[in-house]
Amino acid sequence: MDEYAALEAWKSVVGAARAEPMNKVHNPIWKVTGEDGREWVLKHLPEWSPGVGPVEEYRVLCYLQAGGLPVAVPIVTDAGLIVHNADNLGTDPSEKRPTGTQAYALIPLLPNDPERHESPELAHTIGDGIGRLDRMLAECPWQVTSFTDDPAPDILGDDYAKLPAELRDLVDPLRAQLWAALTDLPTQLTHGDCNAGNVLVHNGQVTGYIDLDHLPYGPRVRDLSYYLASRLLDHIIDGDAHAMAAVLRHYVAGYHSIHPLTERELAAVVPLLLTASVGSAGWCLHGWVPNPTGYQGNLRTVEWVVQRYDALVSAAAL
Repeated sequence: MDEYAALEAWKSVVGAARAEPMNKVHNPIWKVTGEDGREWVLKHLPEWSPGVGPVEEYRVLCYLQAGGLPVAVPIVTDAGLIVHNADNLGTDPSEKRPTGTQAYALIPLLPNDPERHESPELAHTIGDGIGRLDRMLAECPWQVTSFTDDPAPDILGDDYAKLPAELRDLVDPLRAQLWAALTDLPTQLTHGDCNAGNVLVHNGQVTGYIDLDHLPYGPRVRDLSYYLASRLLDHIIDGDAHAMAAVLRHYVAGYHSIHPLTERELAAVVPLLLTASVGSAGWCLHGWVPNPTGYQGNLRTVEWVVQRYDALVSAAAL
């Protein structure tokens, strides 16, 4: 099935639409311009949901939208479905079932500025925005069937030995310290994939939270640290990592002002940032699709953080 055949499922919404490929992470996506000029995103969903199924994600998105957060709630098809051509829309509590190989969703296109610049004001606004998301997720009335996110054993445990020696050599001196910092942190329902591409920003404001198809239960500070790790990666590849380090505490302060963190959680922000970068490096090697370029970027990020670890811990402190 191609994108135009898939769009027939929303014919009454998009009319004679135009579809243009967008940069993808794993699965193809298209920018759709409807006959009336409105814009959408058509997503070819993964065969297996990363965490929750489309129905559970839809319920959480509707809850977040009702609470005033800018999220991209899927547009129901002309047949009254959340997803077109899916084998399974929910999540079986006892056994994960595939969504299907040709399942598509149509969501609104939310405004986003692709550039990455740093300022105390913007850092505080983004931290505030992630805090608002996590505060609402902590109070979400819907039970979801996802996975448990426990970064210390997941990343620094048994699978750690599978990482390349060049990466382990960087992390080994800090491994025990990282594990201790990440143990017994408060947990809640989280975004789970809260990277810089999934928190949209336009004109200095948070304008969207997208790709909430993970929704694991895990450390609540994980969303903030994961975002910081991915944003730092962007700077390491093509930006100014030092400018981000200079405003690191403003990200933390923004989050803390909305969803207050304990002293242990505040102390875990940088350890979790580093651990997330290690996990992303491993995922680039052993995930769904090998990504050697992504691995090199995360390796450089880990090296940059390790070389400045104590200074970054101080920079993040409130």
